[in-house]
Amino acid sequence: MIGLVLTAAGASTRFGGDTPKVLADLGGRPVIAHALEAFRAALPDVAVVVTVPPGQEERFTDLLPGVHVVPGGATRQASVTAGLRALPHEADPVLVHDAARPLVTAAVITRVLEGIARAGAALPVLPVTDTVHRLAHAPTDDDPVPLGAALPRAELVRAQTPQGARRALLVAALEAAAREGREYTDEAALLLEAGHVVLAVAGDTHLVKITTSDDLEHVRRHHAAS
Repeated sequence: MIGLVLTAAGASTRFGGDTPKVLADLGGRPVIAHALEAFRAALPDVAVVVTVPPGQEERFTDLLPGVHVVPGGATRQASVTAGLRALPHEADPVLVHDAARPLVTAAVITRVLEGIARAGAALPVLPVTDTVHRLAHAPTDDDPVPLGAALPRAELVRAQTPQGARRALLVAALEAAAREGREYTDEAALLLEAGHVVLAVAGDTHLVKITTSDDLEHVRRHHAAS
């Protein structure tokens, strides 16, 4: 049995408005429903846990009948830990996916699972097409910042989800990070720091994470055209 932790506990601060981004309308249904449906279509027997903002469990349970909903934590790492604990013990490997990436495809899911079978952990990536420079911090309208060195673009990629690993690897990496007070923004970085090989597989240009209202409009256009 494959396990899925669908993370939806973010504060949606940059999205704006009163509606969490994962509950925004996409073709007549909430964003999160599209992500969930994609995994269930690709993996009919998948065990799913959805992590949500504390206090909103009932709201999400009503929208996603039959899905195990648990409160997330203050960080992504804490939310993934909570979701992993709620999965059936036999769920292995485990995938972690941003609920705000509704256009995930069966092809990407399959590639990630094949990567896990080969190396123990995997994630989808896209090449970086822009030139990337180092900066001390992001500039603002009235605070320009001296430009740092350009980074070798051929060695850089953009990480997407689902990311996943054999359950024992993910559990051990999360426990070690908690003991040592380390926080990571994705599972790949967590697993790499724990000394594991993480296989990069081809991602998808349409697998956009909805962070702002502009991202939502981009996803809506692609969804309407597909």
